[in-house]
Order: sequence, then structure tokens, then C-alpha cells
Amino acid sequence: MEPKVILEIPLDISQQNLVDLSKIGSPEKFRLVECAALISNQDPILRIVQYENFKFGNRPPAAYAAISYIWQGNRTDSLSGTIVYQIIQQACIACKRRRLDYIWLDRLCIMQTDSNDKAWQIQRMFGIYKTGLPLVLPGGLMKLVRLDEETDWILRAWTLQEAIVSEAYVLVSAEGLHIPLERPLVDLIVYDDPRRCMCRVESVVPDMSAFCRLADLLQVIRRGSGEAICQMNANAETTVMHLRIFGNYQTRKREITAFADATQTIWNGSNWSRHSLWQSSFFRTSKRPVDMVFSIMGLFGVSLNPKEFTSTDRIRATIALAQEYLKRSNKADWLIAGWKEPPDRRLSSFPELPETSASTAPQFSTEKDDISNEPDTSPYDIRHRFDSSWVPGGRMDDEGYFYFTTKAVRVASNALETCQASPCSNQPQATPSGLLRALDGSLWEPQTGEALPEQRGPCHSSQGRELFAAVVSLGFGQGYTRHAKAVLLEEHTPGKFHRLPIFFELAQHTLEEWRDMDLNMGPVR
Repeated sequence: MEPKVILEIPLDISQQNLVDLSKIGSPEKFRLVECAALISNQDPILRIVQYENFKFGNRPPAAYAAISYIWQGNRTDSLSGTIVYQIIQQACIACKRRRLDYIWLDRLCIMQTDSNDKAWQIQRMFGIYKTGLPLVLPGGLMKLVRLDEETDWILRAWTLQEAIVSEAYVLVSAEGLHIPLERPLVDLIVYDDPRRCMCRVESVVPDMSAFCRLADLLQVIRRGSGEAICQMNANAETTVMHLRIFGNYQTRKREITAFADATQTIWNGSNWSRHSLWQSSFFRTSKRPVDMVFSIMGLFGVSLNPKEFTSTDRIRATIALAQEYLKRSNKADWLIAGWKEPPDRRLSSFPELPETSASTAPQFSTEKDDISNEPDTSPYDIRHRFDSSWVPGGRMDDEGYFYFTTKAVRVASNALETCQASPCSNQPQATPSGLLRALDGSLWEPQTGEALPEQRGPCHSSQGRELFAAVVSLGFGQGYTRHAKAVLLEEHTPGKFHRLPIFFELAQHTLEEWRDMDLNMGPVR
């Protein structure tokens, strides 16, 4: 069935062209903006069509690009939060180069004042971006940014899903690229890289815009530590370009590393993809705290109803996401993604979740570990940093307690020796026989002959709380050595535990006398 045209107005590029679909469209329907009408040489027209029953998937009724951007992007002096339609026209021209007829843009295709329509669209956001071609506008809708111009696009919650569910492209300003008309492309190359890491940038509109594959651009940034050689052809003179479009690499290495991991592993069906997705999501922010969950739920095969949560319901929505994900996969992958980060006091099986804001980077009360040093140098993705072959399954209750069975042992602090380990050191420290050394250098004595938690009497005071080292992952480390990752749990009431910021990386033979225990970790009490 052909789509219905619900809006057709002349495009006045001197005005903001505010669009209200509430009186002309039907709620809970899919809409697209037609590219041909918008880039007409005569009189550009904003034409929005609506589908009665749009089928997302491999054979959609229309070929389109789904625009990924941030609302508060890079502003010009005279603009604040508006749409510059010349930018949308550039996006449409790029779409035609990819043989796409439409664009999907939330500002123009969602009824912003209709809560039912917004909830319906949010539930289908994964399908919208997976069916279309994600086209990234890092600087927002007000300005095409240069490759050497900083943006906050990589910090926003929704951009994780938007950019990796399908092969994404990045639309940028052509300024500084010097793309020749006779050969409308240039290559960004990492200097002295044995793998010949390269990103090809193609001209869209000469001297105005260009685009490239997002995954290629991320790898060039990562392997070149934010620098690349810009080369027109093999014989041309080269220039060095500082690639800051996702932020200064030296100060945003952690976020870029996590996101690059996600783009490299997302569809290979391995544990790495899930680990990297969780990891990247923990370094992002949004205006509405609950969107931190809605923005990633589709990546894990979960669809929550947005109408069941308030805008500040992040923890309750996170619990709901974990509950549904555990039913589907029976794998608590998030434990590995944040296994050596301080726990969130509201939900200690998760690492500390940042304070959210649309205008600032994620804010943490404690210092975050730099995952780009785990344990190799930054050019290597998550597959070279660690391989997890097992994580616990289980269930989560409505209070946020994650119940699971794992190898564990009761431990007591040992004050014989404490040495602060260097987080970047690859040299293991000597550990006295019979003791466990945590990553912070603290020593712990296993009580292997002690009774299981359910066989002991109740705790009577905070000083008498029981402590357990519990395995959260088995896998392989550097040199293919078998190892285990473990955390420290504290029993705050009989049978109820929370995670402490103490972490262990142990050889698997260390676990021979540990027992299978039924444990849990929930809010810090």
C-alpha cells in the first residue's frame, strides 16, 4: 500500500518551519520525509508521508536513512536548538548517493506532543534504525562539523543503538579535506600501521559535505590515537589531520574505546558483543534518566512499555531490563562489563550509574577505570583484552537483588601485607601462600572449611558481617591462561548481600576448594 502524504509545505529556509503532526497524522504510525521533494532545485518542499502498516526488516516498503544526532548539538551564534534545513538537504543528497528515497528524523516523524505516539515509536526504535541506514550528524541539526571539530555525540544514550544496529555512515563538513573534483574521495590512513587501517571519505556536495563509514572512522581514530594522514592518492602529498569529531582522544579514550568495541563485535554472536554493549552504555548520558534503559533495550532483545515508567525511573527500568534479559539469555553479562568498577549503591550488581544530563558529560562520584588499559594498549579491541567463556545466570527480583549460583568462598581480611597495585602494571605481585590478593593490593584469607551461608547463624552487627569472594566470570587472559574474575560480597542482613569495590583476578586452579553457593547482590544497606 502506498503511503499517505500528510504534510506538504514549501520549505522556507529563513524560518524554523515548526511541524505539528498531531492534527494531520494518526498516532502510532510510521512516517518518513521524502528526499526528492526536499532537494528540488526549484522550490524545495517538506513532504512527510505516513504508512498504515510499515513492515520493519529485510524487505521494507521504503528505503530510508535514519538520522542519528543530538538535540543540543554544535551551535552557531544565531541558532539554538532549531533545525537548519540546509543540513537536512545535505543528508538527503547523501541518501540519494546510497539509493535511498527517504529520511527518518524524530523531530519531523514523531508526534512530539502525543505521549501514545512517542511510546509507540520508542518501542520500535531498534527496528527503525536496523531497517534503515543510520546516518550520523555528530554536530546536530544546526551545523555540519569538520572531522577535527569536537562534539558530544558519542556521550548520548540513544546514539549507541542508533549507530551500531546497521552499517552506519557519518556526514561531515568537507572543510579541510581538500577533496579533488576529478577524484571525489580521500583516504584517512594511520601512519606506520602494519594493518593498513584506513577510512575512505567520499564527497557528497563539493566543498560542502562528505561522508564515510562510522566503523572505519572509529578504528582510524583508535589505532592512530586521534591522528591520521589525509591522502588523496598514492602519489599525492599527505597532511596530518587531528580527528576530534567524537572528542579529544586523549581525554575521551575510554568512551571511544568502548564504542569502537561495540561496532566491531556487535553481530558476531559472541560474549564480546554483549560485554562491549554494556560497557559503552555505562559511559553515556541523557536528559531523561529512564532513556538510559529505553535506548539500549532493543540491543538485548527486550521491549519495555515506556508508559509504565516515569522519566526518572532509571533504576526500576534497569531492573525490568535485567529481569527480561535474564529470562532470554540467562547470562548476567553486565557483571563483566563493569566488574572492577565501584558498584552502584542502588543496584550493586551494576557498576556506578552516572548522573544524567543533556548538557554535560556523564558525572560519576568515583573515578572510573580506563578500560583502554585492560590490559593491552588502546588499538586492540575487547577480544584481545579478555575472553569470558562463562558468566552466571539467575534471576533478579523487584528490589534489584540478583540471585545466582557460583563458586565462592568466605574470606577474612589479612593485615600481614597490603600493597597498592598499579592499575597499569602487567607484572603480578607475589602473594603469600594461601592468601588471595585483590587488584588494590589488599590480602584476603579464604575460610575454605566454613559453613555455607544458609547453614550459619544470623549476623549480629556491622562489625560481624560476613564477606565472600564470588566468581563472576571464567575465561582466558593474556597468553591464553585460564583465569577467574571475582568480586567481594558483604552480607548486610541474613541471606542478603551487596557488592563491595574489591576485585580479584585469579588463576582458575585457585578455585579448587571453593564451593558452589547460592548468593545474591542487591542494594547497599
